[in-house]
Amino acid sequence: MTSNLKNSKFQIPNSKVFCVIFCWNLVIKMSNLLKSAIYSQLGLIVLFLVIFHFGCTTNTVQQQSQDNHMEKFEWLPAACAPKLYPAEIVKGDFIFEGGKSIYIPAKWLMHNGWGDAGSMHIVGDDFKPVPVQLEITWLSYTERKFYTGKFDLPQRKIRELFEQGYTDDRGIKETFSTLNVGVAPGGTVVLWIFGAGLALEIDQFQASEIQMTMKEFMPDGVDDLDEYIKLVLEDVEGSETFSSQNIPYQAWSETYRPRYAWTPQFTFADGGQHTKLLARFYNGEHYFVEHTNPILTQNKTWAVPKYYRINWTDKNQNNYGAHIYFDEGETFAAFRQLFEQNKATKAQLNIQIDKYNSNISIFLMNENEKIPLTQTKVKVYSK
Repeated sequence: MTSNLKNSKFQIPNSKVFCVIFCWNLVIKMSNLLKSAIYSQLGLIVLFLVIFHFGCTTNTVQQQSQDNHMEKFEWLPAACAPKLYPAEIVKGDFIFEGGKSIYIPAKWLMHNGWGDAGSMHIVGDDFKPVPVQLEITWLSYTERKFYTGKFDLPQRKIRELFEQGYTDDRGIKETFSTLNVGVAPGGTVVLWIFGAGLALEIDQFQASEIQMTMKEFMPDGVDDLDEYIKLVLEDVEGSETFSSQNIPYQAWSETYRPRYAWTPQFTFADGGQHTKLLARFYNGEHYFVEHTNPILTQNKTWAVPKYYRINWTDKNQNNYGAHIYFDEGETFAAFRQLFEQNKATKAQLNIQIDKYNSNISIFLMNENEKIPLTQTKVKVYSK
């Protein structure tokens, strides 16, 4: 009997075999004593339920054991879209090994900015595994189109970043806390990893356009897509700037993504010390660090800068700051000239502050060339 049970299609764990055999022997004794077919049938039912229970319990324990052995980190999902090109996620999920998932906030209008984390919902366990896939479907408002895609994620890269963490603007070791998904016209999808003061691009994907009826998109809503979009946007401040004309599709998929080996550099005409720097890049990355942070001098590559906010003290310990808005056309042209045309291998973005702490000049330069960025807008202030 033991052999038959062990070789049956019911995979009973060894630790449970004795209990099953005991139940079976009990059923046989009941049947022999009572000589009743009814009791025999009842006994078989009891045996089946016992075996089924042990099998389910074992599967549950095995699944729990698998979940417990996966390395977990404390993070939340988020999403974004370019400011002038709003989108609405129909459905989105980060998928874990084993098939479990956590949803990405959906059913809200996103135009929070490329790379900026938007709505976050406190869902699921605080600590979660690293996802292996991203699945997302969304509506692109300016195009009146739906896109969808399911993508394999670079799990090892994400795990390493969670494990390594980073140093924040206070010089304190922190861990990343958000996986942020960006969706853009043309079906571009980008994934960033976020922490307080640092956002890094993980990967880029390409979704496919799909047809979706209003019944599928919003079963209980209006039955016309244009009418729905009009209703959503009518109370949105600045919606008049949303345009379906001349959409720069390549901006998110190609133009903003090239990386170059450059570092920021600060020079003072009459003494001073840069203290903190907030840098935002066109590809959606950013960092906010103090002047001693190694990220400023590491041999890394970065995208073209979009915005700087710098703080410094002069030789008399007076505090100053400045907002620096880089001109997109001029800045990209300078980087292409230096790195692509002239084959530079590294460069410095030099911020020159005059002796009065009132004027700033900016140059992209290396040992052979110095390109002034004269179209940059600068606003200096004292603190």
